[in-house]
Amino acid sequence: MEYKERNREKNTAVLEYRFSMEEMEPFIQKAYLKKRGEFALAGFRKGKAPRKLLEMHYGEDLFYDEALNAMIPDMYDRSIEELDLHPVSQPRFEIEKLDKEEGIVLLGTVDLYPQVTLGEYKGLKVAAKPVEVTEEEIDAAIEDERSKNARIIPVEGRKTKEGDVVIFDFEGFLEGEPFEGGSAQDFELTLGSGHFIPGFEEQMLEMDAGEERDIVVTFPEEYTEELAGKEATFKVKVKEIKEKELPELDDEFAKDVSEEDTLEAYRESLRASILEEKEKFAKSEREAEVLEKAIENMEVDIPQSMIDHEVEHLTMMMDYQLRMQGMDLESYSQMMGLDSERFKEPFIPQAKKNIQETLLLSEIAKQEAFEITQEDIDKRLDELSAGDEKRRDSLKKQHERNEYSALKEDISLRKARELILETMEDES
Repeated sequence: MEYKERNREKNTAVLEYRFSMEEMEPFIQKAYLKKRGEFALAGFRKGKAPRKLLEMHYGEDLFYDEALNAMIPDMYDRSIEELDLHPVSQPRFEIEKLDKEEGIVLLGTVDLYPQVTLGEYKGLKVAAKPVEVTEEEIDAAIEDERSKNARIIPVEGRKTKEGDVVIFDFEGFLEGEPFEGGSAQDFELTLGSGHFIPGFEEQMLEMDAGEERDIVVTFPEEYTEELAGKEATFKVKVKEIKEKELPELDDEFAKDVSEEDTLEAYRESLRASILEEKEKFAKSEREAEVLEKAIENMEVDIPQSMIDHEVEHLTMMMDYQLRMQGMDLESYSQMMGLDSERFKEPFIPQAKKNIQETLLLSEIAKQEAFEITQEDIDKRLDELSAGDEKRRDSLKKQHERNEYSALKEDISLRKARELILETMEDES
């Protein structure tokens, strides 16, 4: 058997494999023994027909696909190692030539880890943004806390208004016919929250309890294919109107929602906490900006397969988070009016950014050749275990199996990131 890299275009390599029918013969025989029970031949019990007769009846290439599937994994792994290639995708194989005398030529196409050319990443200049807390921000935080502590009480004798919590039944119709998922009983909605189809909540204003009304809306274009851009009529019946009763803004309120004794002290504690959060956010923004500059300074061509893989990873993470909240990805997609492909679209920019940052930090770590000490490993294990000794022991045993290679890589990336951040300068 022979193999070589035939050609490479950007980060995609085409590998060429040449082998004879004699080399393939043991795999064909194994394929026959495995698959013969699937074929019937007159005069023989199922699974008992000789291979030659099956090949004469169904075609001599009857077991070729199964044989190649058995050959490819080991053949591919050996070629990748000996040719010193670093794939980032599963290979795609196709037969270029199949001749009983001259043998088989098989082509494998695979995306490779991209080559990275670094630009400047040390001493990058980023503007420091001033941080301040306004009285309006403190007022908004207090109102938010009041809203959280509000009582929801039924109201009578007036019509609905923005901010009300409304309990209602609805049924949706498209061209006079009810549609799936378009109805509910005792649905609760805060008017003005923007949780419903655009235009729906506005048309529920000025309604009395017990009143029925037809509400006509047009579904957004980004909704599901069945509903996107279509006009629907919802028959709505308001059953109950409630409003939020906010607590009095006084010292007692401050005592209830904080550790402070007076409203003024509560305001000052809010000022300090808001300032701390804004400073953290400003620091995070500045770090993101300097990393973005380093990324812009490098040159790399990312294979689409890497982006697709990262999008799938982000989608799976989203699915996990939804399941923790008692929902799944399919239900959430339907609720948002998105099919599976549209749902993934927003993840693409983040996927590209994640890959770019990893490639940047990996190349910096490679060029800087950071030394990873046992102290570094112990410190990272402490961080990952967060004080849980059992978890720390488990992590240590897990990483010892591969001589801490994954942990060392993680530490190297962190050191590369720290190098960028520690050497950045203020832009004057």
